[in-house]
Amino acid sequence: MNISCFAQESEMTVTARTSEETVIEGYADADNTCAPIELPRLLLVKTPEHGSVCYRIEDFEVAGDSGGDRSCVGRWVRGISIFYSARAGYSGPDSLRYEAIADRRRDRVAVRVRVLPGVGKDSEVPASPGDSSREPAMSPGPIPACVVPVS
Repeated sequence: MNISCFAQESEMTVTARTSEETVIEGYADADNTCAPIELPRLLLVKTPEHGSVCYRIEDFEVAGDSGGDRSCVGRWVRGISIFYSARAGYSGPDSLRYEAIADRRRDRVAVRVRVLPGVGKDSEVPASPGDSSREPAMSPGPIPACVVPVS
């Protein structure tokens, strides 16, 4: 995880499995003592059609520093991760767009998701076209916190 990994505009492709939580991106910004400066606000601009998005605040081990000061490399910093989960039984393409907004930066990120079939029982349950009764559709706006903790 880079200490300051904000970009102006970016596109990425993520591979996910049906009904499994997949990390899209993580953000951390810290001062030279490794204290968190600010966690960005996360805004969903285009919702995924076949899944959901949420965030979780986590601790990251710093692998690199985009600034000149490398004092936090190898240390732990508090940050925020964005996760995608496809609906049960769905495999195929999905996409979303979000913004990570901080006082000093604003990221605009377009994400293409390639959802592979799940393993076990999820791969045996085909998604019915137009069956949205299982999960409510997401709406543009603030990305919600993840409900279930990572196991």
